[in-house]
Amino acid sequence: MSIEYTYTVIKVDEAARCMEVVYTAIGHQTLHIGARLPFEGELLEDVIRQYEPTQYWREQQRSVTVPLEGTTNTLPPGIPFIPKTAVEAPVFSTIFPTPATGAIDITTFE
Repeated sequence: MSIEYTYTVIKVDEAARCMEVVYTAIGHQTLHIGARLPFEGELLEDVIRQYEPTQYWREQQRSVTVPLEGTTNTLPPGIPFIPKTAVEAPVFSTIFPTPATGAIDITTFE
């Protein structure tokens, strides 16, 4: 689902190399977002697209799961975050060579 939006650059701070951009879309919250200024030779529209809030607007339409207050856990470093939802369950495969036979075992995780 793509969301058509309008943007307006309402403030530019050249010394700080940033600008304030207002993004509006019908049916969605108006957002003020701080963005960097375009580099020399870079198009303003490319920077605007880098900061566009379309993903945020889509997420606001989804149902949420509310955790219990005080929930805590310790996560070990180096394990990538792979989201798993009822709507989109990522599937990936890992190839393991079998030392004894030299055969390749492909294990699929969901």
